[in-house]
This record gives sequence, structure tokens and C-alpha cells, in this order.
Amino acid sequence: MNVWSVRAVIGDDGVQIDALLRAKADRLETLDPRLRLARTRAAETAGLVAVDGTGSVGAHLRPDLVEFAEDDEMRSFAPDRAVSWRELAASDTAALDAIVAAARVPEAADMVMWPAADDEAAPRFARFGLEPASAFALRPPGPLTSGRSATIRPARPEDADAVSALHVEEVAFHEPHTPYVRVVPALEPAFRARLERLWSGAEGAPVIHVLEVDAAVAGMCESMVQTVRDEGGQLSPGRYGYLNSVAVDARWRGQGFGRTLVSAVLADLAGYDIDGYTLWFALGNPLSSRVWPRLGFRPLWISYERREAVP
Repeated sequence: MNVWSVRAVIGDDGVQIDALLRAKADRLETLDPRLRLARTRAAETAGLVAVDGTGSVGAHLRPDLVEFAEDDEMRSFAPDRAVSWRELAASDTAALDAIVAAARVPEAADMVMWPAADDEAAPRFARFGLEPASAFALRPPGPLTSGRSATIRPARPEDADAVSALHVEEVAFHEPHTPYVRVVPALEPAFRARLERLWSGAEGAPVIHVLEVDAAVAGMCESMVQTVRDEGGQLSPGRYGYLNSVAVDARWRGQGFGRTLVSAVLADLAGYDIDGYTLWFALGNPLSSRVWPRLGFRPLWISYERREAVP
């Protein structure tokens, strides 16, 4: 068995790294034709390689230490400090072990995005303490049959308190199922700032739809259109409708109102010549993990997370 050592990438490693990335892309795109993975590195000399005694490259990883400030809304959806494993590719289990060990940072969690179609991924990452936490799901273009009759309309300034409370309630609803989905002080102010951008007519502001039941705000959905231009990201090039936050008041869940809300949002987004619809959902949440696949959203990527920081 080869003995692997880990060092920083140098220029001469490029051909072997790209070969690893191509082999990874070929295998995973065969498993899921929706994928378009990167076949070359994002930066010429960035990252780490595991090499054997002959200098052969057996693994590549570009570790990215991500840290969020106290007032960053993203703390509601990710660890405060984590190493994101980018461009991970390996041809040997021992090489993978070596490069993961070298990439870890004290008192930081670990995260990696990996195609959902790879059945080998969960046991492989479990060896390093990573668990599947959330899914980035894709729904093909096309209408969704509506549910229970209700009023769906654009949010108005007088709805600000109600829709902000629903947004916070939605995040709190996921909190028991993953420690990295949590309510933080910056969550509501950031959402209210987006509302202000919407009502001021700012370019690129999200759209907020409101669900009304018995003339009261009972749900909301924040959505936007995202354009992907480059290969090798989470999605193939195209235009996608992204559902950032979908919330239904707890009193009205399970009665078909959420389906009616989502159906109306997808219909509005379809007017932008959409290639598909996307969203994130928590795999550990028993409601979201059941509802979103039922509405046609199929996991494309899985976020694996090590939920204990290195001592």
C-alpha cells in the first residue's frame, strides 16, 4: 500500500490534479446526468495534494476556511467557523485519509458538498465524522397542481411584521434537527433589509409572496431568479427560480395551503423562462424531507457536515 504525504500544490501537479477531477466528474455525471462538474482546478497553485514516494498525486483538496462575523445572517445556516472541502478528488482511500487530516483546522467544523446520486458518499464521509445535513434540490420546469383554495398576493409594506415573524419561525422550526440551522440576532434584520429593497424597487431584490387565510397572513415565500453562466458549479448553465424561504403558520400546516403558495410562486417564476427551480431543505426535518420531494424537488447535492469542532 502506498504511503502518502501531504503538501501544497505546485505547478507540476496540474496535469495529475486535472486527471483526478476529470475521473470524478465522469463517474458522478454518469450517476446523475443533471450534473456538470468541474474538470479543472479553479486556481493554478491553490490547495493541497497527497503524493506517494514517486511523486504521484493520489488526492487533491482545496480547503477553504469560512468564518462568519457575529452580525452575519449566514450564521443561521452554517457553523461560525468551518473548513469547506472544495475540489475534493481522490483515487486511493489512504490518500483521502491523509489529505483530510491535513486540511482540518483546530476548533473548526468541516463541510463538503457532494452529489446526492453517489451512494458511496455517506459511508465514506461518515468515517471522518461528517453527516448528511441538508439537500440542494432541483425541480424541472413545469406547473405544480395547487392545493387548498387561498389568496396568494405580493407582500405589501404593512405585511412586514407578519412575514418577518414567519421567516424567523421557519428557521426556528428546523433548529431541533440541526445545530447549524438556528435563529441568530442578525436573521430578522437582514430579512427586513431585503423587504426594504423590494419595496424601494431596488434591482435584484427578491420577490415576497403572501398566503392569506381568513383575511390574515398565514404564510410567505421569498424567491428570486438566479442566472448560472459557468459549468462546474451546483447547477448547469441556465436560469433558475430559487425559493429562499417558505413558511406557513403552524396552525395551517398539513392542509394543502403550502402547496397552493408554492404553486403560485412557481407559476410567477415561469414567466422568466426558467430552466428549473431550486431550494435547500433540511434532511433531518421530518416535514421538509417529506414535503419537498413530494412537490417534485429532487436532491442534486448533499451538504455533509461534521458537527463537532476539533478540540
